[in-house]
Amino acid sequence: MRARFILRYVAAGPKPAADVARIRALSRIDVLDESDRMLLVEGIRGEVDAALASCPGWELTVERSIPVPNPRPKLKGGPR
Repeated sequence: MRARFILRYVAAGPKPAADVARIRALSRIDVLDESDRMLLVEGIRGEVDAALASCPGWELTVERSIPVPNPRPKLKGGPR
């Protein structure tokens, strides 16, 4: 099953362009967003792990989403 993962470069210096190019070139992993030291990717966990095996200095975290609370909650029981 495909999921989203945050890849964070934790080693010293900027993230290696060669690592980013290698990850972008993989057909079964989609790079959704990129920042200075992170990539947001979507793919199958085993394939993402395998891609990072040859890229030292990267840390993988499963993306978690937190639902936004309802700004207008309804009172139980209705008006009196």
